[in-house]
Amino acid sequence: MEGLPPAPLPPFETGLSCYSVEFSPFEDNKLAVACSQHFGIIGNGRQLVLQAMPGGMTVVAAFDTQDGLYDCTWSENNERHLLSSSGDGSIKLWDTGLPPAQNPLRSFHEHTNEAYSVDWNLVAKDSFVSGAWDNTVKFWSPERHESIRTWREHSYCVYSTIWSPTSATLFASASGDGTLRLWDVNEAGAALVIPAHGGMEVLTCDWSKYNDNILVSGSVDKSIKVWDIRKPRDPLFVLQGHTFAVRRLKCSPYNENIIASVSYDMSMMLWDLGRPEDPFMQRYEHHTEFALGVDFNIFVEGQVATCAWDERVFVFDQNVGPVLR
Repeated sequence: MEGLPPAPLPPFETGLSCYSVEFSPFEDNKLAVACSQHFGIIGNGRQLVLQAMPGGMTVVAAFDTQDGLYDCTWSENNERHLLSSSGDGSIKLWDTGLPPAQNPLRSFHEHTNEAYSVDWNLVAKDSFVSGAWDNTVKFWSPERHESIRTWREHSYCVYSTIWSPTSATLFASASGDGTLRLWDVNEAGAALVIPAHGGMEVLTCDWSKYNDNILVSGSVDKSIKVWDIRKPRDPLFVLQGHTFAVRRLKCSPYNENIIASVSYDMSMMLWDLGRPEDPFMQRYEHHTEFALGVDFNIFVEGQVATCAWDERVFVFDQNVGPVLR
């Protein structure tokens, strides 16, 4: 296995609008990209698996779907398995080592509207959660055809579902109903409800990789808020800088204070909570359409990937910046 080069790579042209990018938890030079035709409004989808080499990125697997794909997540217990969530409400399990004709391995189809988020359990490694525009959150095992549990407390679209990095049973969800919610898979209702952004839609959330009490949220109000779930009345930080809605957030796996965000303003921004007086670090304006996906490489410190509606995927070092072409 070849490691990723330290230099930034030229952007990869997918030919489809990109919604989500995630590095493999097993290989330092592999990443998944969920794509949709026609900006995900109508048309087909494609789940790509890319390999990054010194000369650029190449396709190692591609699976076409009849509806657009909005999110993807790697299995935590099988390096070949990958999930994607679809506009038809289904969640598909792929084996990247098998040809398209033998995929998907399974299609989970209980959501009645667009499945917008899917995330694999980082601790138990034997389950995943999904959120959809049918306002529901679902808990699944890849070994079962039916979901294990469904929650219906959100009153509007669920945009994000993210597992705690330290708990086998806790996850968070972000919704258009203006709330950030904390769930335990063993409980029938939400463990915590945070009215996070003054009633504005919450589009994304993520957990700190170093402090399991810290959650971050991003909203159509253009702000990012950092929460201590033990004292959720007021945010610890409010980060202002994006000029349109914040679409996705990722907390660094290498630095407890670093957060990356992407936005409908087409930019990616880096924030450092260790500088409370001036947390803004850097803005990258390498995309030419809505930026929807961002992820950190857990194997290469400071390396990030972004993707956008401009049909491009970038991989670069946060201290160097992307290669423009």
